[in-house]
Amino acid sequence: MKIKSIIILAAIGLFWGACAQKKAPEAVAEKSVLDYVDPFIGTGGHVHTFPGATVPFGMIQLSPDGDVTGWDWCSGYHQSDSSLMGFSHTHLSGTGWTDLGDILVTATVGDVQMVPGSKANPDEGYRSRFSHDNEEASPGYYRVFLQDYKVNAEMTTTERVGFHRYTFPKSDASNIILDPTHKIFGKTLNTSVTIVDNKTVKGLCDTNGWGGKRYVYFTAEFSKPFEQYGVYVGGQKKKGEKQAKGKDAKAWVSFNTNEGDKVEVKVAISAVSQEGADMNLKAEATGKNFDKVLAEAKAVWEEKLSSIKVSGGTEDQKKIFYTGLYHNFIAPNLNMDVDGHYWALDKVHKAKGFANYSSFSLWDTFRATHPLLTIIDQKHTAEFAKSLISRHTQAKGTMPMWELCGYDNRCMIGYHSASMIWDAIVKGVPGINEEEAFYAMHDAAFVDKKSSSDGEGGMKSYLKYNYIPAGVDKSVAKTLEFAYCDWTVGQLAERLGKTKEAKEFQKRANSFENLWDASKGRFWMKKADGTWFEDFELNDWKTLQPHYVSGNFWAYEYFVPHNMDRFVEMRGGKDGLEKSLDKLFTEHVEMKGDQHVDISGFIGMYGHGDEPGHHIPYLYNYTNSPWKSQEMINRLRNTMYAATHDGMINNEDCGQMSAWYVFSSLGFYPVCPGKTVYDIGTPVWDKAEVRLENGNVFTIVANNVSDKNIYVQSITLNGQPLNGWFLKHDDIMKGGKMVFEMGPEPKK
Repeated sequence: MKIKSIIILAAIGLFWGACAQKKAPEAVAEKSVLDYVDPFIGTGGHVHTFPGATVPFGMIQLSPDGDVTGWDWCSGYHQSDSSLMGFSHTHLSGTGWTDLGDILVTATVGDVQMVPGSKANPDEGYRSRFSHDNEEASPGYYRVFLQDYKVNAEMTTTERVGFHRYTFPKSDASNIILDPTHKIFGKTLNTSVTIVDNKTVKGLCDTNGWGGKRYVYFTAEFSKPFEQYGVYVGGQKKKGEKQAKGKDAKAWVSFNTNEGDKVEVKVAISAVSQEGADMNLKAEATGKNFDKVLAEAKAVWEEKLSSIKVSGGTEDQKKIFYTGLYHNFIAPNLNMDVDGHYWALDKVHKAKGFANYSSFSLWDTFRATHPLLTIIDQKHTAEFAKSLISRHTQAKGTMPMWELCGYDNRCMIGYHSASMIWDAIVKGVPGINEEEAFYAMHDAAFVDKKSSSDGEGGMKSYLKYNYIPAGVDKSVAKTLEFAYCDWTVGQLAERLGKTKEAKEFQKRANSFENLWDASKGRFWMKKADGTWFEDFELNDWKTLQPHYVSGNFWAYEYFVPHNMDRFVEMRGGKDGLEKSLDKLFTEHVEMKGDQHVDISGFIGMYGHGDEPGHHIPYLYNYTNSPWKSQEMINRLRNTMYAATHDGMINNEDCGQMSAWYVFSSLGFYPVCPGKTVYDIGTPVWDKAEVRLENGNVFTIVANNVSDKNIYVQSITLNGQPLNGWFLKHDDIMKGGKMVFEMGPEPKK
């Protein structure tokens, strides 16, 4: 009886255990930060990002190219593409002009064709049709199915080596083509290829473009011996030959494959020498296959992107946030071989005590991208600063305006290398020689550079008149940005006890005063004789563009970030500034003429698609109505960003457009880079943890935050009330906890 009862009870237990097991919900695995990154965000519209594989700040950006001309193919790829030329190893992220697209590799099956063919008729060459339905991308990885050849193409990368993996159908002519003539916008001058043995091809491309006159050497190593090979030069295919030199030299190799056979190709590049490419390949690819490198790329991306962990918000908001964070880790780019040699200012140098980087879109990225990195990546921030300083100390030149591949293409205005360096120094980024930094910044403050995009530099006139007179292209915009850059030099001079220079640059930093027309209540053009430029209607792009970058008159009306006290006073105090901002954001002006492509994303007269105005939504903090900043920031987050292919309003610009969102979703923003405070906005997340390199964690909590509860009711920092609308950089770096109490109505 006792035994029977035990058996019955055991059976009942098993029954209910089984029922409980069936009813228990399946555990849902927590998503990785990588799951929220969509590299296709920004590949549509006019955003100009690329979807291919790269690692943080790497030299390689291995990505597909659908076209090499046309403004929407600045990255080589656009969502409107239906065919691809192949996969090249260098790309720019989100810029409005371009170059690169170095060393294209692709796979074909059948008769070898050595020209890409046209988009209208891909059958003319090696180009292949594809479908976005059979394409995928994630940090460190890209894959697409090449329909014309039934080949699955996969990409991953180390810092200096691109890894390709092609899965072929059954064929006795499975080909891989190496085309060093391929360029995005740039001009190929000469190329050469050499088939070294049955697993190795080397070559060179000599090119000229936005990145200057430069060389790209490559070494390609195959995972299995190829059965056939040949070169192409002078428009002729030469089977069995091993070398070619000319303006159109290319190479091809062929394999016999069974269905599903995989061929891997490792391609290392160097801007310095063939030996450099060989060394890069040996150092980063020896003993590694595609899967190992992919795992390493995923790991480094997960570590980088985990520097900020957010919870709450919507799934789309997380995609926008982490894709934006991803974009801020793409550029600047490593520009140095493993032995330290690099190319800059038309010479080969060897880095000592730093890693050399290039691709500095400083007019854009000084505003938020570099300030963001002073918080979450001080190690690379120091390397970026030292790279810029080395152009003066080592290359015996001057620091760049916009540097690509070690060449200053002088795009845009100002000398914002100084801003980037001072912002790093004042925020305590270690390892920067401040004396060397000062002399590099001081040198840049006197060099008159003609802008490749915006005409005469104006520095000589600026030094003569303490403003840039009308008649010099973009005179108002250049005066205001020079004044801000001058302020950064003066700040470092003061820090170093250089009294004379500090006074000199403080005077220069006040140059904005000289273009303030009090009768108009705005910054206005002034002639060299000191008289004001004649009046004109402000609703014609043609009349605005000679005086303001992109014709963006309204953004430059508010660009005095380094002296907001004086600016508020000039605007008629807090009330005057508030009325001015109200008008800016609400008044619509019917414009005449051709609009510059970079000014877009309008709310009233404010254009979020052009970077000079990115700080303006925060300026209500300097009025009696900070809640209006919170309202506008929320509106911009919801209307100017989306988890779609055209997910930003204009060029992403090497991280800047995304950095605005990253900061503005956390609840603060650097209105004045180079000051150790951030302006408070309004957060998106229930909780955000900023995990710092020093081991500290800065936590931001937003109680009751929602799509309706966007207004800040109160803030505490480490349990104490935060007075005012500023957060100190040191308070972030020490770690701690900032708590927002949020509500549906403004706290007036």
